[in-house]
Amino acid sequence: MLLRETNRYHLYRQGRYLWAAFARPHRVLSTCKVNGGLREDLTHVANHQSCEGVAHDRHHGLSSSPLPGLDAFHVQTCSEAELPPATTALMSTAANMQCAVLAQAAHEELCVSVVATAGVLGNATRAGDPAGWHEQPEGSRPIRRSDDAKPAAAQPLRSPDETGAGTIVLLVFINQPCTPACLTRAATVVTEGKSTALLDLRMPSLQSAGLATGTGTDQLVIAAPLLPSDGGEPQWERHWAGGHNSLGELLGRAIHAAVTRCILLQNGVCAELRRSICAALARHGCDEAELRAQARAELAAPEAELFAHNLTALIHDPQSAAAAYALAEIIDLARAGVLHAEVAREALINQAALLAAAVAVAPEQFAALREALQPHRGLAPGALAARAVALGFARKWT
Repeated sequence: MLLRETNRYHLYRQGRYLWAAFARPHRVLSTCKVNGGLREDLTHVANHQSCEGVAHDRHHGLSSSPLPGLDAFHVQTCSEAELPPATTALMSTAANMQCAVLAQAAHEELCVSVVATAGVLGNATRAGDPAGWHEQPEGSRPIRRSDDAKPAAAQPLRSPDETGAGTIVLLVFINQPCTPACLTRAATVVTEGKSTALLDLRMPSLQSAGLATGTGTDQLVIAAPLLPSDGGEPQWERHWAGGHNSLGELLGRAIHAAVTRCILLQNGVCAELRRSICAALARHGCDEAELRAQARAELAAPEAELFAHNLTALIHDPQSAAAAYALAEIIDLARAGVLHAEVAREALINQAALLAAAVAVAPEQFAALREALQPHRGLAPGALAARAVALGFARKWT
């Protein structure tokens, strides 16, 4: 199926494959393992679904191939899509190609087009999170860490080959020629746009307690047409793609829009659904299980059962969610050193009391709730937050 046709490329989608065929030579910068880097001889760039997102161990039947693993995979996959292996940059993901999003941003003669797929629920990471793997000539091996050095992660560290766990794949097309340096700068802005989309949704890293800036397997292609060899228009190349330049702005806007929409289509996540206590605080330990546990500790059995039956409504209350996000910000600021420990402890109690008051729908009870939470100030932040929710629920009906 032809999705888009320009005088520079034609964009197609067929089954598990999505690709662009260049109608004229392009300069391409990509992260692809085969035919990647900076190239000017590519005819196609492609994205495809190589597996399902969970528990899919696909065997490609390449044991008889004379080529090494990645090269053989590249050749077979290109052949399946009827793309030339020697001149195709190919990316892989577990995302559904039917959830691909096309986005554009333009200013005067300049236009940026993005074709994105994105899944973030199983592989989200924060730049600088502890890695699970170390590459060696024969392949990647797990990094052994002591228990004290292990990150606080919601899920185990994943293999670099587990692209099915979640990947943001971006195909970016700039309609004007760009220098190699400009494409390199554009890659940094594209990365920033992807990260701001995740940060705006407050998506959590699964490798640490921080907010995610991407996934562990993100991939990227940026393409811009080469100057025409016949001397026709245009006669110059773009040099700038930073945040103060129109090209940088367009890249950031288009990437943010595409990634945000992809996360909705692929993962069912949008801004409205991130409005909850657990969305704010689960990465700090305040998830549904902890909420139930603290309710059992704080409330009598009948009230704890009532709490559990109404938990979905409780965690999605707008005022409670607002207080929970403010509490999460205090935790983050303390971990970053912006708030020193002595101030952070008091701020956590204050904000936990505001959370409890929001759950109780009784802001006038802030002082009393703060006093009631004082004996629990030694709890971990997530447990303190969950205790505040339970305490607020108790005060709601007394």
